[in-house]
Amino acid sequence: MELLAGARIALTPRPVERRIAALEAAMLGHCPGRVRLERLLQLPAALADMRAVGYGQAVDALSPGASSELYNLPIPLQSSAEFHDIFPDALTATTEYVSLLAGNKAWLGLAVDDFFANGGEKLWVVRIPESAGQAGFLPADATQLHDITTLQGLACVLVIPALGVVGFPDLERLQIPPRLPDIPRVRLENFEPQFLPCTQNTEDDHRERRYSSELSDMPPPWQLPQVLRGMLQYVSSHRPDLQCLFTLPLAYSGELDSPVLDPAALSALSGYQQLPDRAQALRHVQFLFPYLRGPRFALHTPVGLIAGQQAAVARRDGPWRSMAAKPLNTDALPYPRLSIAQTLGLRDKPGISVLNYRNSFSGGAQLSLDDERLVVPALPVADYPIDRQRYDGFRSAEVMRFLGFLRRQLQALGEQLIFNLDYRDPRPRLLLEQFFRRLYSQGALRGASAEQAFSIRESTPQEGAMLYEIMLAPAFPIDKLFLTFANLNGEWRSEVVDG
Repeated sequence: MELLAGARIALTPRPVERRIAALEAAMLGHCPGRVRLERLLQLPAALADMRAVGYGQAVDALSPGASSELYNLPIPLQSSAEFHDIFPDALTATTEYVSLLAGNKAWLGLAVDDFFANGGEKLWVVRIPESAGQAGFLPADATQLHDITTLQGLACVLVIPALGVVGFPDLERLQIPPRLPDIPRVRLENFEPQFLPCTQNTEDDHRERRYSSELSDMPPPWQLPQVLRGMLQYVSSHRPDLQCLFTLPLAYSGELDSPVLDPAALSALSGYQQLPDRAQALRHVQFLFPYLRGPRFALHTPVGLIAGQQAAVARRDGPWRSMAAKPLNTDALPYPRLSIAQTLGLRDKPGISVLNYRNSFSGGAQLSLDDERLVVPALPVADYPIDRQRYDGFRSAEVMRFLGFLRRQLQALGEQLIFNLDYRDPRPRLLLEQFFRRLYSQGALRGASAEQAFSIRESTPQEGAMLYEIMLAPAFPIDKLFLTFANLNGEWRSEVVDG
């Protein structure tokens, strides 16, 4: 909110709303400091969306002048300005959990900025109480999705029908070990003492760091299997269309004198891959690495960048398209930075989406995602029991997003047909064929013709019921390549662009 004319005019920034976002996302995190409830009450469209997903009773309890911390209440936002209007101290207030690398600032506010800066359209934000720790981000034991009073953490957004992507910025921050050291800095030789003007800047661009002994006792991070168990328990059973973004934790390598990807996390993922029944739940998680470091923060998560770019690509090209190699709008760099060999190794085994910094065709450098990879194929485990290598192409996060998009679209169509049409009416099949032919024409399905791209078979298992079995062939991440070979200022350069 901006005050003009001596505070007589108040402007609340808000972009023009779209009726339907191509890909809705949600983020769970900490918002320390003030909560301006009156600013939320000035967003009637947001309140209407909250009522539509089942939070009408909670919205009715929000009244002007009342005290509310807005914990475990999903709030739909159309811009980062709305977030900072409601939570003005989210970027500057200190948090209860402090670590040497991540500091004492929450990550949710920066992730929201990254999301909208990279093309995100609609974001649901859930404020998690800091006192709850890691458990506050996960559903409670007595969770009943039909009763919003029992919902906490991830369960709060599972009731949003159009939701496609979920991120946990401050859960990742809590997973940074409190005493994990940074890369040792090079000691500079002392300069000869001399008199300097008072106006001269004498800083050596080295930020002051805490010693580990200066930190109070902080809770240790959870093991990765414990986090995944709480995250995937309800997602796989109640919302199989969702995709979670999660950055893998760090550990310190004495050999390299640098933080590295935690070997225990890699071992845990390898253990999951050996157990097919447990491994199939991992198709709901897109693992990211490394973290980010920039002039505005010591350490940060990339989930806001990735989710925003995924939403932008879904709007522009469709949810079946990958956002890999797309430039990310940020001033941050990967931390720790990985070599090409390390990137290729993590891409193939276990299957991590790696951020890297590479030269663009224009000659500059840009941050982008190497590939959208999954640990396991996006298909159910029963679909690839023998030849795993044949289905390696389906270890792509965009395929999982496309399958989730299909689930949501068919679910909405089915709910509409139940109340509007008789089950013997031929129009449902016509609507399905029209829907899939449109996807084929947009490049979401592969085949020489629409008949090769999908097939619909209907049956009547019992009186009063109609069953449609749909088989389709999703397009592979790269349908065709455009090769550019150019001479720029006497230097030959080539670029490969996903067609």
